[in-house]
Amino acid sequence: MGATLRGRDATRPDPNGSCRMIQIGDLNDDGSFRNRDFVRIEPNESIDDSMFLRPGDVLFPNRGTRNTAATFNEEDPRILVGAQFFVLHPDRNRILPEFLAWSLRTSEAVRHFSTRRKGTLVPTLRRIDLEELPVAVPSLAVQGKLIALYCLSREASVLESRLSTLRAIHLEHSLLKAAKRI
Repeated sequence: MGATLRGRDATRPDPNGSCRMIQIGDLNDDGSFRNRDFVRIEPNESIDDSMFLRPGDVLFPNRGTRNTAATFNEEDPRILVGAQFFVLHPDRNRILPEFLAWSLRTSEAVRHFSTRRKGTLVPTLRRIDLEELPVAVPSLAVQGKLIALYCLSREASVLESRLSTLRAIHLEHSLLKAAKRI
């Protein structure tokens, strides 16, 4: 679980803060980060070093209805997440962090978590809900290939969207050009 910082000003942005904090809004649904310019804060209490993120940690929100997960790969040693995240430290000898994050975003995981969220205003998940998610764990080589394929698929989607936009622009220009000739 992420850090629990107490007090009114515990997570107030401070441009000179000694730490940075990742918030749920910093994650896209596909597990990417919206930006790497995480808010700077100055905690009002000392923070144990174990609370700071390490490369390979997987972040999974435990509040709300979004089903996203991200792999943290920053080298900055002073980045935190709040208690609204589960922070998973996968055993890299068994499962790649990127594969675990992807597994937490699959439709199977969405179905699993949708039946376990509790609460009406802000639905929450418990640690046991995460532990009970069945995750197929093929060999590391297969995991790497699956993640590479997933990344290529995401890249293809971005390119297809861009191509569609360019086609629409080209068509509009062609039609305007034809209209001016008539």
